[in-house]
Amino acid sequence: MTWSIQERKELTERYVKGEAAPEEQALYEERLLSDDSLLELYMETLGRQEGLPDLPDPASFADQVMHHDKIKPYPRRAAAYAPDRPKRWYEKAIVHYAIAASVTLLFLFTGAFDRLQTVSPEHEAPLSQSPSYSDQLVEKTSGWIDSLMSK
Repeated sequence: MTWSIQERKELTERYVKGEAAPEEQALYEERLLSDDSLLELYMETLGRQEGLPDLPDPASFADQVMHHDKIKPYPRRAAAYAPDRPKRWYEKAIVHYAIAASVTLLFLFTGAFDRLQTVSPEHEAPLSQSPSYSDQLVEKTSGWIDSLMSK
């Protein structure tokens, strides 16, 4: 069913003013979704209106909109941390301490602390002759373990 330009204008006017029959409104809304020229006419007609049409019962209109099948509110997002939820394994302090200790041992055994050693003017010993911090720590630790094992 095609409408003439005059019929489109008259139906658009009635629709905007709220005077169209329910069957006409349904048909007009269906056409409005698919016909760009009708949408342009509708927008022009709305632009010429002085104000919005009065709603007979604003409260019932709001209820209809809120309870419409196609309108769904955004779901509430869960809080990032809920006090009643158990902590994940990576949120526990012991995991952080274990990682820090592992990194420290890695630096210790790879000799990363050797670069921290500086030669003071009174010692004047070259770096190659003095034991590194890593070697000193390993020696002290192994000595401590040996003393425990001998008891």
